[in-house]
Amino acid sequence: MKISGVTIGISPLHILVAVFCLSLFTITGIGMGDYIIIGWGVLFSIVLIAIPAYNSYSVAKSYEKLLPEYEAQSKYYRIAGIHDAMLGKPVRIRGNVEKIKGRLICRPAFTVNDGSCSIVAQHGAPIDLDINEGDKVEIVGMVTRRFTFFGKMVIHLIGIKKVDKLENPEDADKKRRKGSKNRNRDNRKDKSSDKDSDKTSADSKDSDDDDSEDNSKDDAEDDNSDAEAGETSEDAAEKTSENKA
Repeated sequence: MKISGVTIGISPLHILVAVFCLSLFTITGIGMGDYIIIGWGVLFSIVLIAIPAYNSYSVAKSYEKLLPEYEAQSKYYRIAGIHDAMLGKPVRIRGNVEKIKGRLICRPAFTVNDGSCSIVAQHGAPIDLDINEGDKVEIVGMVTRRFTFFGKMVIHLIGIKKVDKLENPEDADKKRRKGSKNRNRDNRKDKSSDKDSDKTSADSKDSDDDDSEDNSKDDAEDDNSDAEAGETSEDAAEKTSENKA
């Protein structure tokens, strides 16, 4: 189920509780002959479903906002290299999915193994991706404890995607950095080309202004020559009239 492009999930347990409460209100209303009670039961059941649905939406939306930041800050690690000093830090791992739990309550937990060790990656909302046991995945998240302050270390999963093959963390990190450098280089080229085009347009504008100034000067000179020619003809006409007189 999606709301505004965000995948949300409602646990069957929530639906079961809402149906149970509605049945109690219905039995009470029929027994007392007051059907208003049934209406209150319907309203209460809707609220019981709406609250977890809104919670799932808000959590999934927050994951979407955090994912670009975690992708930019995280580095590839071997699962065996994750230790207590990394608690609260963003990490990126790759491995095979060994086990999946929590789908029924819309909070999947993936047990991932990269050959060095295994770790659990927990997500707080449904995932719009068909991931099964044996799939190769890349996970971005934050290192934390299972029960916040105690328990085994787990990864609070922010983003997950399938990959074709597993690579060494060092090689994968180099490729990611190279890709970011290429993107930055392309952005710089685009900016320089924009500056060159702006400069060319400015030069063409200046040349157009110079041409217009030259044309205006030529027109002014033509007007002066015409005026001089007119004065000369007038002088000649006056001399001719004087000679006749």
